[in-house]
Amino acid sequence: MPNPGPFIKSYRAEVAITGRSVVKFGASGGVVPSVAATDRAIGITDQLDAAPGDMVDVIMSGSAELKLSGAVAAGQSVRGAAGGAGVAAAAGAGNVAVGFALADGVANDIIDVAIARHCVT
Repeated sequence: MPNPGPFIKSYRAEVAITGRSVVKFGASGGVVPSVAATDRAIGITDQLDAAPGDMVDVIMSGSAELKLSGAVAAGQSVRGAAGGAGVAAAAGAGNVAVGFALADGVANDIIDVAIARHCVT
């Protein structure tokens, strides 16, 4: 069971967002999926999908459930990829991870992630 921690904030979805996705700030002050290694992810959405214009809860500390699109090992840094789904974060200049995997998982699994935004070097 995830422990969302003390900080959950609601933002307007600028595009459709699938629940349990990594997000970043969009151009209009809302949130969009975080899809690139260098995106400045801010957290992970709750389990509900959001249509453009809907409010979406973003878990910004504690732990959150994340749907994966690739293999991740427990303790490994994770980031958003296609659609905001989680993948292992690789080291590189400017690469940002949203947190650390709390379990092993493969594509389409849902795992808990300890939210701890950090650079991956």
